[in-house]
Amino acid sequence: MRYRATSLWQRVVMTTASSAFIFLETGAYFDRNGTQPGELAFTSGFLAVLAWLAVRSSRMATLLADDDKVVVRSLVRTRSWSWDQIDAFVVETRLVGGFVKYRRRMLGIRQHDGRLRWLTELNCRPAQGRRASWVDDAAATLNEHLATLRAARALAT
Repeated sequence: MRYRATSLWQRVVMTTASSAFIFLETGAYFDRNGTQPGELAFTSGFLAVLAWLAVRSSRMATLLADDDKVVVRSLVRTRSWSWDQIDAFVVETRLVGGFVKYRRRMLGIRQHDGRLRWLTELNCRPAQGRRASWVDDAAATLNEHLATLRAARALAT
């Protein structure tokens, strides 16, 4: 099984923003002070960080599942869990945000040791009416695969 769940909206917004900053910052090379060694060093370093951010943001908010493990890519880091570590996938409507809080359906991983890892970048607006959100569909699909793997292991032993 190969499964992929991603929040396309977050990826597009972050990649566009970081690309816009790269475009704006390259103007510093053509400034009249752009040939100063300190200015060149700072601008080059800043552009390198922005380029790293653009690459990471184009791959962020993604969950990849195969028969061996589950991999979650966020903006800063990539985490993976083997199926043996996972008890279930859960979805809950939670308040997120900094100063202004808003409600989002968020995907989480409940591990066998009782810890609950919320995958904060894999979220969506709560669905209106009876239609389930893509986060709910992802959790249902992943829980079905988890049950299939457990049944196959039970038959093997």
